[in-house]
Amino acid sequence: MAPVRESTYFPPLDKCLDGRHQLLSWKTTYLGLQQLEQTSVSEPLEKHLTDTQTLELLKHSFSPYPPPTAQTRSTFETKTSAINVLPSAQGRYDINQIQEDSLWLSAEARIDEVTALRIVILEWQTRPAAHLQESTLVTDIPAVPSTNSVLGSQPMPTGSGSTDSSQSADARRGRLFEIYLAESRFRLAACKYLVFTAICETGDGNALANRASSSAPDWAEAVGREILASWDLLGVSKLLGQNVFISAIDAIRACIKRLESGCGWFRDQDVQEPLQAAWCEGQILEILAIMEIVLLSSGALTQLSRSDFVLAWFRLMSDYRFFETFEPVSELPKELITPTKNKQPLRELYDIHEWQLQSLASLVSLAILKIPFALHMIESLSAATTSVEETAAGAAYLLNPDTCNEVTEVLVNAASECLRVASPAALSWSIILRTLREQVFGSQDVRDIRQSITASEKLETADSPESEGVDQTPRGNLLSLRRHSSTGSDTPQQQTFLELLLDKSLLVGIDGDPVAFLARAAVDGSRVLNVIASLSVSFCTPFGSDHQGKSGLKMRHILLDLIKASLELIDYQPDLLGATLAVLTGSESYWEQLERRPEYREAEPAAIFLDNRIFMDKLFREALCRFPHEISPFLGLCRALAICYTNQGGRGMPAIWPHLAKSDSLTCTLPTSFTAYQLIQDDEESSSIQLGADLKIFNDHGVSQARLYKRPKLSGDLITMPSNNLRRIPRGAEGKVLSETKPLVVLWIHEFSPLAYLGLLLNSMATNDLVMGNISPDTQIVPGLVPEIIDLLSVILLTAVKGTSAPGGSSTARETSQGILDTASEGLDDGQDIVSVIFDIFEQELSRPFKTTEEMSLSTLACCVQFIHVLLQVMPDRVWPFLGRSMLLGIKDNNSQLSVLLASTEIVNGKPDFLVGCIRLFDSLVDDAITHAVIRKIPPKAVTRFAAPQPLGAGVSQVVLKKVLLSFQRVMLEVYRSISSLGIVQINYRLEVTARLSKTFDRILAYCFGIEDQSAANQKLSASLMPAAEYMVDVFLSASGSEATLAYLTNIISQGVAETLNWKPEAAKYWTQQTVSTLRLASTLLNLNTTLGYPRSSLEERMLRSVSLLIRTYTSSPMFRQAVIELLDVLVINADLTEGQPASLLGHIDEDAANHFLEVLVMLDEPLRASSLLVSIWKLLSDVVSKRQQSLAIFILTGEAPREVIRREKSESHRHYQADSMLKIALDRLSNIERLQPQLASAMLEFVALTADSWPWILAIVEQHPHFLNALTDYIGQGETVSNTTQNRSKQAGFEYHKIQIASYITEILAMYTHHARQAGGTMTWAKDLLPNLTYVKTTAIVPTDFNASLHSNLRQNFEAKFENCKLTAFKRTGLKPQSLGESFYYDLEIAGKMLESDTSWNGKDRGGFAAELARANINLSVVEAQISLFHSWKFMVVELSKLLRNDAEYQKTMAEVAMDCLRTNAKNTLPQIIFERLAQSRSDLAFALLQSLIEVQSAQPEVKSILFTAWDAMRAHGTDLATVLNGDGASYCRTLLKTLCLSTEAHTSSRTFPDSADGRKKQSDDPSTKPSAANVTLKAVLEILKVVVAQGFRSITTLLHDCPHRVLPSDFALLAAILRNSLRIPGVERHTTAILSTLADAQTSRYASTLLSWSDQLATNRDPIYGELSINFLLEMSSMPALAESLAVEGVLNHMSNTNLIKFLRTSKGMGPFDQPIRMYNIWVRGILPLLLNLLHAVGASMAAEIATYLNQFRGQIARANTAFTFYSTVTGTEGYVALSMVSEAQTLAVITGILDTYRDAGPSAGVVSAEVMETGWDRVMIREDVESWLQRRTVLRERIVPGGEREEGWIRMKPVGDGKNGVVNRLEEKVVEEMGLLLMLVGGRED
Repeated sequence: MAPVRESTYFPPLDKCLDGRHQLLSWKTTYLGLQQLEQTSVSEPLEKHLTDTQTLELLKHSFSPYPPPTAQTRSTFETKTSAINVLPSAQGRYDINQIQEDSLWLSAEARIDEVTALRIVILEWQTRPAAHLQESTLVTDIPAVPSTNSVLGSQPMPTGSGSTDSSQSADARRGRLFEIYLAESRFRLAACKYLVFTAICETGDGNALANRASSSAPDWAEAVGREILASWDLLGVSKLLGQNVFISAIDAIRACIKRLESGCGWFRDQDVQEPLQAAWCEGQILEILAIMEIVLLSSGALTQLSRSDFVLAWFRLMSDYRFFETFEPVSELPKELITPTKNKQPLRELYDIHEWQLQSLASLVSLAILKIPFALHMIESLSAATTSVEETAAGAAYLLNPDTCNEVTEVLVNAASECLRVASPAALSWSIILRTLREQVFGSQDVRDIRQSITASEKLETADSPESEGVDQTPRGNLLSLRRHSSTGSDTPQQQTFLELLLDKSLLVGIDGDPVAFLARAAVDGSRVLNVIASLSVSFCTPFGSDHQGKSGLKMRHILLDLIKASLELIDYQPDLLGATLAVLTGSESYWEQLERRPEYREAEPAAIFLDNRIFMDKLFREALCRFPHEISPFLGLCRALAICYTNQGGRGMPAIWPHLAKSDSLTCTLPTSFTAYQLIQDDEESSSIQLGADLKIFNDHGVSQARLYKRPKLSGDLITMPSNNLRRIPRGAEGKVLSETKPLVVLWIHEFSPLAYLGLLLNSMATNDLVMGNISPDTQIVPGLVPEIIDLLSVILLTAVKGTSAPGGSSTARETSQGILDTASEGLDDGQDIVSVIFDIFEQELSRPFKTTEEMSLSTLACCVQFIHVLLQVMPDRVWPFLGRSMLLGIKDNNSQLSVLLASTEIVNGKPDFLVGCIRLFDSLVDDAITHAVIRKIPPKAVTRFAAPQPLGAGVSQVVLKKVLLSFQRVMLEVYRSISSLGIVQINYRLEVTARLSKTFDRILAYCFGIEDQSAANQKLSASLMPAAEYMVDVFLSASGSEATLAYLTNIISQGVAETLNWKPEAAKYWTQQTVSTLRLASTLLNLNTTLGYPRSSLEERMLRSVSLLIRTYTSSPMFRQAVIELLDVLVINADLTEGQPASLLGHIDEDAANHFLEVLVMLDEPLRASSLLVSIWKLLSDVVSKRQQSLAIFILTGEAPREVIRREKSESHRHYQADSMLKIALDRLSNIERLQPQLASAMLEFVALTADSWPWILAIVEQHPHFLNALTDYIGQGETVSNTTQNRSKQAGFEYHKIQIASYITEILAMYTHHARQAGGTMTWAKDLLPNLTYVKTTAIVPTDFNASLHSNLRQNFEAKFENCKLTAFKRTGLKPQSLGESFYYDLEIAGKMLESDTSWNGKDRGGFAAELARANINLSVVEAQISLFHSWKFMVVELSKLLRNDAEYQKTMAEVAMDCLRTNAKNTLPQIIFERLAQSRSDLAFALLQSLIEVQSAQPEVKSILFTAWDAMRAHGTDLATVLNGDGASYCRTLLKTLCLSTEAHTSSRTFPDSADGRKKQSDDPSTKPSAANVTLKAVLEILKVVVAQGFRSITTLLHDCPHRVLPSDFALLAAILRNSLRIPGVERHTTAILSTLADAQTSRYASTLLSWSDQLATNRDPIYGELSINFLLEMSSMPALAESLAVEGVLNHMSNTNLIKFLRTSKGMGPFDQPIRMYNIWVRGILPLLLNLLHAVGASMAAEIATYLNQFRGQIARANTAFTFYSTVTGTEGYVALSMVSEAQTLAVITGILDTYRDAGPSAGVVSAEVMETGWDRVMIREDVESWLQRRTVLRERIVPGGEREEGWIRMKPVGDGKNGVVNRLEEKVVEEMGLLLMLVGGRED
């Protein structure tokens, strides 16, 4: 049996109290539903809304919560009992207080105790956020303007004591009251949303069933369908026990009753008024929500409404007079209804919602009548005989005469009272009754005829029997009517059901015809057509915004059905046209239609209008026939219908295009003076005339004959007419006289283009060049025609652009638009087109001095701006030059009319259409500048006859672009700064202005500074925007900053918080957009300040002071959280960049507020859990703990304030994390890492890693966690080894970079823990257990990365070949915007798409264009970046493990393998240089560190020696010409390789010993390389190294040192010397002496070494001849091989040395000891010259003795100093009397050399020398012996006089002696000195004591 799923609606109480479960309020649920399309909150909402308890509540949405019962009390007590909920040890909650509040709420609200308990828990969980909202934390932010909300008008607590007051019982229960109201209201709102989702997706018989526009997930639709199924809209709901609509009506009545009775919760008079207002508003909002559900649900029915539903609804409307005067305040306290200080709180509240109540009442009353279905049913019941008794309450209302009678009575009463709200239903009912009566009268006439025929038949049958069966024609037709009628008798006594229904319906107490009365009262009395227009404009569109406006469209469909039915009743008239236009457009402006999704076109009322023959015949064709005599109706209909288009062959044309392009008739007024016509028909019905001469309409001056007959060469879709048809009606044309009175109105049979006529009319009106009398007087005097015509042209062009299948910049859209403009330009003068005409009108209006009465001029300007906006999309080359010379910006004379107009009061009176249009135009100009940036960088080509046309957007000067954008930017910034002072009346417009400008500013900065960080400003793709961007930077980021601008930024945020708390749904969208866009603009500006390297700006200072405001913003709405977190993160990062202590985020809020914020932050966006927000939160936390935010970091890590931590640490010795700390949350959730989303897991791991790195003490906490470390090791151990083939990896590349990144963070955390365990004295057990789980990391971290070189190379070549003068690197991202792994990691895919989308190659065929290639490249680079990160973590891990396991044989193999993998990977590099340099250095560092550790422990593993070959391969791959390499960017990497090569050669030296074996003998290596065949390979590599690295390398770097001293380091020579030393010590190398001699001789190594010595004094820094020491040491290493020593002797190396300045200085001095400066001179003598002489003497023998003796005698001063070096002084003066280890070494070498020379001298000729030639050196052996013996006898004094000679010897002083002090020594240095002195005594003939 499957386990029972635990309820997510209200789980066990302990989970709610300990933080494991956050309850979802109905308000949060509704907000989450609204943002399903934008955020990833689907999963928690799905779990919540599919929960059984939640579904039950949704299905009972119309019923209040159940009342308390004994059962609910028992359940409550069980939930809160001690066995289920333990008291909080830390005082986080008080279970007794929770119980008391629950029982109080249950008693006050009369709801069950469990429901009350859930509300109490909701309040407890949201209490920290409430405390933050109730406290005034901001001290430097101006006060927020008051709002009209009753709730929002109440003052908020202020001061530090507000938090305490908010925790009182009254405040707590006040919040419970508010939550209870919100839960009731938003449960209905969520139900409405889900139900309408199901209605939209399942279809309701109209275009709203189009699933292409679906934005809700499938589960939301399923929940909605389940709710609808339980309701059974057409039947009796088993769940509710009655029809759902009856339940809804009962719920409305209950709300009204509660309104009448009042709240009654609180008895305190001081709080009663605001709570009463809140209560009343809550009840009204519930009524509105229920009515919306009724409206949308009933509208989805495809049958007539139930009888009982219709009856109940109209009874409700009758009782409350259709809410025409809604004042249910009869029982309220007097204080609440009497004016107080000129205020009536509840009256104001009702006024706010009165229009909504009335509108919904009107729409529901109309919708439930379902006039199309009613008319259809009447036709189907034409002769029905169903009796009244057969009908039921559940049947259709038309089948119940009593219901119809009562509906008639209700509507007649409403009409009698002239209730305008009821007028749409009254009109609809009158049409239904009129149709019913006509149907009944028709049936009665037929029945009468049938009865008379029947009587006649009977008579004829009696008279003439033979006539039976004969069917005569008249009688046959009548008999056919009888056969088609219903069965039954045709006797006149039997009444049909329709007759009965009609009689019953008309049985009302009024005189006259009720049908006519209802119609007259609705049309004439209540002005129903105006009501319909008002409903469409003021309610349907603004209040029907749910589901992207689909609910508003549905409401307008209902009204459109009424208009269609009324066309038989109401004649063509202005009011009818006005109502129709209002329903078709819904008051949507050009800008709103611009944002409408193309897939909604089928759901538009305009589409229904176009597809309906009645509408087209009765309205459109009637208006067309009256054109241009009556021009406004035709213009209005065309404007309303132009939003629909037909798509043929990829070309989107307005559906009304055929009517605009061509018309067969023209109606106009004949001038009274025109008599050239004759009458050709004259009768009573109509008269026809014929022209005897041409009738001129427009003047044709300036138009050539060619232009008169010009026809644009366009496809057949664009129908055009000769332009001469526009200016005159030709002779012989016939027409029908429509008005006989003078002047005659004639309908001419004349073919012309209405659109071309409008273009010519527009030009004529603009130039006042109308032919008086030829055009309707109305046309001449109506000033609104100009903006109407321009508006129509704008919409037509917009529809053509949106309807084209290709993007707006495609050639198809351009050609289509050009055809439309050409058609409109027909008949214009030469050199003119419609574009230039509108441009001229625009300039005329700008130049006109404005007055307060000239609103039409502003309307014209606004329409011109719309036209310029849409023209920019198809003809940018016309728009930019025009704006450059237009007075709008005044670039030429620096006199911008735009600034003048915005400063005038006319702009802000009413709708600021012109201002909004200019802002939209500016936004589009920015888009165009970026969209065509690449095209405009292509140099223009020579124009040829057959050349292809220039691409769209080309040919615009960069100078013009920059000037126009900069001028616009200046004005827009001024608008932005002064928007609050403009006084815009409508708040939504002000919010839109601010939000759009913020977004535009943000985009400009992103375009200019988000890519191309290395390019100069004038070379950027966004060069045209750079002046505008730089101007904005100067305004926002200057050190002083504009205080007004910065203050406005924070004011916007503050206002957004206040208004969100008030929650006005109709304005919430605008407030959200404004606040979020402002927050993101601030983030971008602060990021830019850092990117540009500017000092801290005033903006940053202000934002730091406003942290408390940002915290309130975060808690006020889920929609703000992402933007707030990003801004806080930027503040943390920027603060860390400052010198000194960074600014603390907690510095401007008190400790209580900080605690509350932490409690809110700990919730981690619970319960919605939007993944993107969670990732941002963890990123913020990561930056806090790693960016020196100590106070906040302590909060996060411990859950306590710093002072509390200090107090606790004094009493506790160990740190323990708190239950609500972020660290514990991270550790707990990562313990189940496999359940987390990859992005979230990566962010949380980064937090833990950075925390451990910055706060090492938390590793002890990590160690204490029972599951965390095991979970990480198990997770990483289960990782599969990644295939090295790109083909296999590419299949999962989208996921792999997350996997690798996670592995990287896990490895880093484990490495830090390993370090911690090692320092804590941990054993090797942990490390050994960890090793098997690191297979995936070991394999993935060092293997060659997945960099797809061919992908990137081909992409770059193809891209730069396609787009000339545009480099692929131009789209490389900068640090302006947050960067994350994925499809836009390296190249900014969004900006690239913006610039290149117009080119077909960008998307390509089947999504295979450059966009897909760039995304693949970004994913590939993401994988590479993740692998690099993993390598660095693995490097850390390997090094730490090596310190623990370096003596473990198995791990030694691993170390060697890792080192070889690093070097081998570097040798096989496929990465670009910029990536390789960074990664190769790290790999080589790791290889060197591991090899060094292996050398130190003298590892005997054979793999260690194999490193030599991989190191040499890596060296060869990088480059063996050291001069070239060291002079480049890879010098550091080269040096690391040299060090690695040095150590790898040391592993092969003969001096290497291995640990003792068990039998005490030295263990021999089993390395195969020691075998003869392997040894040859090793020697071959060594010889190559000697040749290339040592010989040639020494020569090259010596030359480089001479040419570029700063490129060479002393360590370079030391490395070469060490490699030479190790190579010469490798066993078997002596067999290749000849080759080595040849190699060094060919490179002239000894000469270069001598040369280096010769000018080493010139390279000395601070008198330190380091290169002299290095050159002699190199010669010394060469001399270590006898053959090389002989070669040096032959080359006269001593002679070369003697001639150098350095040796001369040493030779001429009185002697330099170890304590003389420079010390290096003594080192040259002791460690260089003397050992070199010894090697030469040893190698050459007797033949070299005389030369050596002579050479030594050149250093008399040194010899004399050496003789007295060990003289004992009882007291120390200066440097005398001290002993250094180097002095003993010097004496030893001199002893050996002089001993050998003495031997040769004594042997004389027997040794092959002339004794006289071997000079005495003067070194006193006896004195040295005596002095040394004297020192050894004074061991205590010797210990005191020993002086270290370097860092190494200083370290020996601190080391214990190896012999454990057996010789009386106390440290390693003393032991060394004593041992070396003993050896010296042996050499000089003495003995060691």
